[in-house]
Amino acid sequence: MNAFAAIAKPATTGSKTATKKLTASVTPKLKTLVDEFVSNKAKIKALEASQAEAESAIIEHVRPQQDKEAFAGNFSKSFLVAGVSSEVTYNTSDRFSVPQEEETLAELKKAIGEKKYNEFFDVKPSIALKDSVVKDDAMLNKIASACEKAGLPIGEIFNMTNKVIAKDALDEKQYTLPEEKLPLFRTFVRQNKPALK
Repeated sequence: MNAFAAIAKPATTGSKTATKKLTASVTPKLKTLVDEFVSNKAKIKALEASQAEAESAIIEHVRPQQDKEAFAGNFSKSFLVAGVSSEVTYNTSDRFSVPQEEETLAELKKAIGEKKYNEFFDVKPSIALKDSVVKDDAMLNKIASACEKAGLPIGEIFNMTNKVIAKDALDEKQYTLPEEKLPLFRTFVRQNKPALK
């Protein structure tokens, strides 16, 4: 048993055995509540679908306005969106999903230029245990006790990779690209979906 076994979650298998269902004893009032519960579940699903459709339409309408304002030098993360009798706030965040494949990153660098690439992104090291170490309980116990005290050579234990991450304020910096390059940039680097509050 290794020191990490205590924190490991058991693997789940896809097959489950069916359990016998017993019928509960219910009152007429409870029967009404069961019917209401089932009816409400259907209404909630319909409302969620309607909400998602409305949210998507609002975002698709406001996003081009945000782009236009930002390219005109008036960048804002938030827009007030008025309804007939209410309003919502459209908010974007400075959070992006950056591809990690070398070929894709090379295409991104080519699309926006090396200067903008270096301005927009950083490379941070990412360290992970090698598979051979994960399978070795004795080694994991030594690591858990204290890597430095055990005198273990780091290069034989860990794999190190570099991860490309978005630099701060990329949500605003993206508008320093030529306007015609923004759609291509967005095919590579996905910004988190705007929120409506």
